[in-house]
Amino acid sequence: MKTQGDRESGYTLLEIAFATTIFMITLAGAISGWLYVLYSERLSSVQNELDIDVRTSMEWLRSDLRLTSMDKVFFYPEGAGPYQALSFPVARDDDGDGKVELDADGHIIWDKTIVYHVWQTVPNQLRVTVFDPRDNSLTDEQRQEQLESVVANGNGDYTYNSQHASTMALFENLFSWNIYTKAAVFDAYSPILSRKLDVVLGSILLDNGSHDFKFRVIGKNQASSGYKVGLDTLVVSPCGAAREAEAQLPPSAHSGANPVAEYMAEGSWSGNYQLSFPATAENQYFTLTMNNDRWEETNFRATGALCEDTEVEFAEDLSPKDFVVRLQGGPGETNWFAGDQTGSNVVSSSAVDEVRGCAVRVLIRGEEMTDGGWMNHDGGNVKLRFDSGSSPLRIKAAYIAECSDPQNPTPDAATDGIPLYFNGSQEVYIPAWSDAWGMPAAGTAFPIEKEKSYLVSVLVSPAASEGTAEYWGESSTNVPGCYMILATNIPTKAMTQQANWSSLPYVVTSRLYIVKYMETTYATNGYFTSQILDTHLDAPQYTDIDWNSEVPSGTGLRLKLRTGNDPELADATDWSNITWMSSPGAVSLSPKRYVQFRAWLTSNNDPSFEDCRTPRLKDVTLSWNGERRITDVGGTVTVGPDYGIFAMTVDGKDLVKGVTIELEIYQDVTGFGGMQKRLTSSMTTEIEPRNTGK
Repeated sequence: MKTQGDRESGYTLLEIAFATTIFMITLAGAISGWLYVLYSERLSSVQNELDIDVRTSMEWLRSDLRLTSMDKVFFYPEGAGPYQALSFPVARDDDGDGKVELDADGHIIWDKTIVYHVWQTVPNQLRVTVFDPRDNSLTDEQRQEQLESVVANGNGDYTYNSQHASTMALFENLFSWNIYTKAAVFDAYSPILSRKLDVVLGSILLDNGSHDFKFRVIGKNQASSGYKVGLDTLVVSPCGAAREAEAQLPPSAHSGANPVAEYMAEGSWSGNYQLSFPATAENQYFTLTMNNDRWEETNFRATGALCEDTEVEFAEDLSPKDFVVRLQGGPGETNWFAGDQTGSNVVSSSAVDEVRGCAVRVLIRGEEMTDGGWMNHDGGNVKLRFDSGSSPLRIKAAYIAECSDPQNPTPDAATDGIPLYFNGSQEVYIPAWSDAWGMPAAGTAFPIEKEKSYLVSVLVSPAASEGTAEYWGESSTNVPGCYMILATNIPTKAMTQQANWSSLPYVVTSRLYIVKYMETTYATNGYFTSQILDTHLDAPQYTDIDWNSEVPSGTGLRLKLRTGNDPELADATDWSNITWMSSPGAVSLSPKRYVQFRAWLTSNNDPSFEDCRTPRLKDVTLSWNGERRITDVGGTVTVGPDYGIFAMTVDGKDLVKGVTIELEIYQDVTGFGGMQKRLTSSMTTEIEPRNTGK
C-alpha cells in the first residue's frame, strides 16, 4: 500500500503517457500551421510569377506590334480565327527614339520578321521566333508557308530564311492563347435605340488636306429590321477632336437615300442631331469629304469652357436647331427669384391688409453681400415683378437704387431711388393672386451688376382691401427678409424713395414681401472662353479660322486666339495683350501644341425689352496643316433595332484595326498531404499597330 510520501515522489506511467500525448498533439498542430504558412507563401510566390509572365509576354507583344503594319500580319491557321500564331514585320528603329527608319524613297525599312507561336510539349510553351534580317523578297504565299512551318516545327529551321532564324521560349505552362483580328466593320443593331460611344472603326495614314470617308452598308444583323446608319460624332484627325457628323453634310457622293441631319428628341445625341442614312439594301453608301486637320467647335459645352455673362443655349428658333453662345438676360429670362434668395420653396399670402399703408424695402443681394450671389448675370436695364396675395394689392409708388454698402445688409441706398413705372404710371392696382411688372421710364436704363446689391422700395396704398401681398420666409438669420416702415408712421412717397432709411422708424422682418422676380435686358457685353484643345502636334502650323454667327444691328462679335506648350496654357500670352479679330480669315499664331479661343459679345444696349438684341455664335472652326501620321478613325455611332452593318474606307483604302489577344497560363502547386491547387493568371489586350505598309 502507497503512503502519501510515495505519491509525492513522482508521476505514474499513465500520467507521463497522457502528458506526452498532449505534447505531441500540440507539436503536430504547430508543425501543421507552419507548413500551411509555407504553403500559402508558396502559392503567393507562384501567383506572382504567373502574373509577371503574363504581363511580360503582353509587353513584348505590344512593343513589337507597335512597329508593324496590319496589312503585313499573317495568322495561323488560315480562316476566320481565332488564331494560335501570328507573323509580322518590325520596322527598323536604329536610334531607339520610337520613330521608324525610312529608305531613300521614304518607305519604311522592314528590319525583321517575328513569329509568336505555341509549341505543344509538356509543359506547353509560348515561343517567339525571329528572322533577322527579314527576307523582304518573299511573296504573301511564301510568308504564310513560313508561318506554318514555324508552328509545325517549333522553330524556323526548316523554312525560308532559316539561316537567320532564332527561337526562344517566353514561358512554359501555356493554358490558353487566342488571337482575334479586329474587323473594320460595325454592327449597329441593338434592340433599343441608343448610342455607342468612342467606337474605333480603324486606323489609317492621313496626309494633309481633304480625304473621302466612305460608309458602305454590307449587311444586317439577323435580328435587325433594317439597314440604317446613324453617326453622332466623328473623329477623323490626329488631334482626336470630335466633329458633329451632321455638320459634314451634304455628302460628296451617295447611292440610295440621301443622308440627312435628323433631330433626336431624346436629347442624348451630341448637338441633339445625328447624321442619318436611311439605307434600304446592302452596298448603298455615302461619302463625306473632310479635311485633316482642324478643330470644329459647335456645341460649346466641353469641360473647361467658361461663360462670363454669356450662356450656351439650344436655339429652337433656328433651322436646323442649334447650340449657340449668346449674352445672358433678355425677355423672359429670370435673373433673380425671391424663393432662391430666401431659400424657401413655399410662397404664402400675407394676412388681408397686412402691408396696408406700409413702405417695404427689399434687399436684393449680389455676389459681394453677406449670404449673397442670387443674381445670375449683369443686365443693361431692369424689370421687376410685384405680386399680390389672396386679396388685392395697390402700389402707390416703387423705386430701385443701389445699396450703400455692397457687403453688409443695410436699409440705406447709395442714392435716392429711381422710379419704376407700370405701363407709364407709378401706381398700379393688382387683383388677388395677380402680378404687375414695373421698370424705369421709357428710354431710361438702370443697369444691373451681379456683384452689387440693390434696394427695391414699395409704398402700399393705405386704403382698405388694397394691402395683401405674397411673401417668402427668409431662411438665413444673417440677413433680413426686408425692411418696413409701418403704416402707423404714415410713410410717404418721399420717405419711401429717400436713400437714408436709418433715420426713419423702420423695422426688420424675416419675410420678403411683394417683389418676386427680376428680369434684365441682355448684358452689355460678355465673354465665352473655350476649352483648351490639344492638337497632339509639337509645332502645328495654324492657317485660318472661320465662324458662323448672327450679329443683329448694333451688336458685336469678335474672337481671339492664343497658343502654348503648357497643357493649362500657363505659358500663353495674356488675353489682354491679344488683338481681337472682327471677321474670319487667316491667322498668325505661334506654332505651339495647345490652342484656345475667346469670343467677345456685345449687345445693342437698348433699354427696351422688346428691342434689346444679342449676337449668337453658332460654330468656330480652326484649321492647321496636318502632319502625315496614323489616325484612329471613329466616333459615336447610333445603334438601334433597324440599323445595319457598315464598313468604312478612306480614299478607297481599308482601315487598319489591330488584334485582340487573350492569354491565360497556369501552374499546379502541391502542398503537404498531397493538397493541390491550380493557379492561373490571365490578361486580354487590344493592340493596334502604329505603322503602315508604305
